[in-house]
Amino acid sequence: MKNTPASITSALGQDVLRPYLILDMEFTTGTVRLTNLAYDITVDSNVYLSDGGLTEFSPPQLTSVLDREVYRIKLVDHGNTYKNYFESGVLGTPVTVRLGIEGNLTDFDILYKGRIDATFIETESSEYTKHAIIECSSPFGALDRTTDRRTEKNTQRQINSSDSAFDRIYNSADEITLKWGKK
Repeated sequence: MKNTPASITSALGQDVLRPYLILDMEFTTGTVRLTNLAYDITVDSNVYLSDGGLTEFSPPQLTSVLDREVYRIKLVDHGNTYKNYFESGVLGTPVTVRLGIEGNLTDFDILYKGRIDATFIETESSEYTKHAIIECSSPFGALDRTTDRRTEKNTQRQINSSDSAFDRIYNSADEITLKWGKK
């Protein structure tokens, strides 16, 4: 169930409405915070930049089947800022998009929360534009993915250093001979 703040619900019923979006991308080198407002804003002591190149959000489309729901974000990238992020490996980076109403910096409605699934640079030479495109997917996007997990002591220690669940697993390709019964 979606819990939209009452202030946003009541604002949606008014004649004049000025909604805005804020975007959080939690890269390993630091969080990038952007807004589509014409000016920077501060929310919970975090500054959201208006000149960070944010040009387009493409929300997921509703379908009658359980699928990947792509959320597309388009950013201007003439200075290769986002290209450099992409080259450092950003797949799986958490992304959150929230809706706010101008004049209210405390109540937000989460429109999208997911992870970066694909990135690419789009250049249009005739229009002299360069965009960084980020495609995100919902948690349903990972349903058909598989992950390798080795069942050995060292792999388990990387996940949890005090876990000894795989300590007694035999880790060799040699044949084992076990003697059973009486001699």
